[in-house]
Amino acid sequence: MGMIRRAKQEDKEFIWQVHTEAISELCKNHYTQQQIQAWTSFLIPESYREVIETREFFVVEDDKSIVGFGQLNFETGEVEAVYVSPKSVEHGLGRRILQTLENVAREKGLKSLHLSSSLNAVPFYKKAGYTSHYESKHHLPNGTELACIYMAKHLN
Repeated sequence: MGMIRRAKQEDKEFIWQVHTEAISELCKNHYTQQQIQAWTSFLIPESYREVIETREFFVVEDDKSIVGFGQLNFETGEVEAVYVSPKSVEHGLGRRILQTLENVAREKGLKSLHLSSSLNAVPFYKKAGYTSHYESKHHLPNGTELACIYMAKHLN
C-alpha cells in the first residue's frame, strides 16, 4: 500500500521521475503538448534539493521505489505539490499524501490550506474537501502560462 516518509536528498532523481511522468501522462487531456513540454523542461533532479530542506516534503514508497510525493510550504499555508506516478493512480496514494500534509499543517497550528490546482487535479482536491474559488495562471520560469484553479480548505 505504500509507506509515507520524509523525503531525503538521495530521493531527488526518483521524485523528478515521478513528477515528469505524472505531468506528461496525467495532464495531457487538459494542457497542450507544448505546455507540457514547457512545464517539464525546467525540472531537473537538483531542483528538489532546496525544497526537500525547506518544506514539509514527503514521499510514498512502494516496493522500494518512490511512486508519489507532496510538499507543503508551512510559511504560506500552500500545498505546493501532490503528484503520483501514473502507474499508481487510483490506489489512494495521492489522498494519503495530502492527508499527511494536512495533518502536519494542523500540528503546526494552521487553520486552512490553499493551492493552485492543475485542471486535471480539480476533482481530486474537491473530493478531499477543497473548494474552488477562481481560475488563475501559473507562470513557469520560461514564460509559459498554465491555467489552474485556486482552491482552499478549512482544516478542522
